[in-house]
Amino acid sequence: MQSLEQFLLESHYGESLRLKLVTSRGGPLRRIEAAIAHEVNLQLRFVQEKAEGEAKELLGVVLARSDLMNGRILLRALHTGSKNGEEPQWHNYGNLTEGFYSDLWKNTKTATDIIEGCRALGHPYALAIAASFAELDQSGNLVRAERMLLLSMLDLFWKKVGQFDSGNSRLLQEYLERSIDMWNLGIWLRQRYGQVSTVEATKMYLQNGRWIFIEKLSKTTILSEVVQGTPWQGIIKPIENNKPQEFQRALFVQFMKWQSDLFRADPLGVAVGLGFIAKYLIEWQNLSLLAVGLSLGLSEKELESRLIPIHS
Repeated sequence: MQSLEQFLLESHYGESLRLKLVTSRGGPLRRIEAAIAHEVNLQLRFVQEKAEGEAKELLGVVLARSDLMNGRILLRALHTGSKNGEEPQWHNYGNLTEGFYSDLWKNTKTATDIIEGCRALGHPYALAIAASFAELDQSGNLVRAERMLLLSMLDLFWKKVGQFDSGNSRLLQEYLERSIDMWNLGIWLRQRYGQVSTVEATKMYLQNGRWIFIEKLSKTTILSEVVQGTPWQGIIKPIENNKPQEFQRALFVQFMKWQSDLFRADPLGVAVGLGFIAKYLIEWQNLSLLAVGLSLGLSEKELESRLIPIHS
């Protein structure tokens, strides 16, 4: 842990870590996690500040991942009863502020409290979070609530992307379609492993995926057939017999690698911004994994196997 902290001090995370040495409570792990989050949030907000016109609007869709992630954190915390624990490191590069999420974490106890807080703010993304908590309150089903959050956010994203007709907007369309593919494959895996019924899975699939279509998901029972002929096909062999969460992780890794590789694409379009965002999000995940893994005493081999590879 000490060697990681020293490495970060000598890197572009140094200023953020020195800040957290002064302001952060808790031990080295909490301090390192706070510094990583602080620096990544700074860099991603910088992307939004520097973008202009169409690029600014479209990159705002990608950066709204911040609000999607924070909404999920709140949903899972309330559902599992862990909301009274230590406040998480918020994603703070979207439309809703870190202070807004911190207030919901500290000053609400029920789904109704959170719904009221979101509606009081009135921002469309806050209303999407409110809708997801209304679903959680009504059904008690976390997956349904997460679906409502994603669906509500996607409706807003499609409207934004639909305002433009360009190579940039088509790239954002692919970004959203790939995201829907990942959701639908995740639901299919839950159904395959008996975590949801076939009828329930059919209701949870989302329209407008890139390559994975609902009709095929509803009829196919073999993983290799579901992804056959799609870019997702390349990830199934090493993990075909593993747990569903391993496959979902592999989907996420491939999605992030695709996005990060866009950094080398058209320098005049949003592709570079997409790639930059992905590189920092991967870095956040990798460094956080290293910090937690080192604190738990995991071996170098175990840690290396969980890292997401990234090109410089």
